[in-house]
Amino acid sequence: ISGLGTPRRGVVRLGGRTITYTSPQLRTTLGIHQLPGGKGVFPGMTVHQNLTMGAYIHRRDRDDVASRIDRVLELFPDLAQRQNQLASSMSGGQQQMLALAKVLLHDPEILLIDELSLGLAPTIVQDLLVVVEQLQEQGQTIIIVEQSLNVALSVADRAIFLEKGQIRFEGSAQDLLERDDLARAVFLGKEGG
Repeated sequence: ISGLGTPRRGVVRLGGRTITYTSPQLRTTLGIHQLPGGKGVFPGMTVHQNLTMGAYIHRRDRDDVASRIDRVLELFPDLAQRQNQLASSMSGGQQQMLALAKVLLHDPEILLIDELSLGLAPTIVQDLLVVVEQLQEQGQTIIIVEQSLNVALSVADRAIFLEKGQIRFEGSAQDLLERDDLARAVFLGKEGG
């Protein structure tokens, strides 16, 4: 969806427009933005510098950049208190919050989140999920790729379960919760235990 991989088959459409082979850069202009798994921050820069760099594409309008930064800091009050702190000195969860804040600077139409919970303490994951829920309440479209079934289904309306590149389930998150066979496949790493 983000354009980082080349599809082997099928078609990617956004609003009726085929974007299968559209570059990742052009997809961002269409409103598709991705929070990659792992570290998405500049470790040698402060929180404020990271946000300023994240808003670089909007640099010609300083008031707009300041407004965007203020808006994301409202979502992440912990980051607001750490604006002069180096990203490298923050916890993994705080860095993930900063990475998400950088993506949100662009007002994505579609927000892709890759492994939100990867390597994070459960309390930090819960903090991030609160922000995801706030975004959903504001009408944000979010696609989460997540290995933790509990994390994914805690915020999902709709679920697609992939195993080895094949769709094994597509439907409501509630219906997926009722599929014990798929839950076992997630927890045991193979079908049926």
